Amino acid sequence: MAKENKANADKNRKSFFQGVKAEFNKIIWTDRNTLVKQTGVVVAVTVILSVIISIMDAGILQAINLIIK
Repeated sequence: MAKENKANADKNRKSFFQGVKAEFNKIIWTDRNTLVKQTGVVVAVTVILSVIISIMDAGILQAINLIIK
């Protein structure tokens, strides 16, 4: 019984990794230029949003300080 369970586990594990390999072969990878451009856009948007959030945070903090005093 234990040998059967081990054999089934090995078969399932092998089947799983074959499935993973098949799925990886379906992936369409982007070329380097597109990847660099998209990464640049993500970094730029992140920086812009962080600046906007920082300004809003400072403004709200100042408003709260004026209300409390």
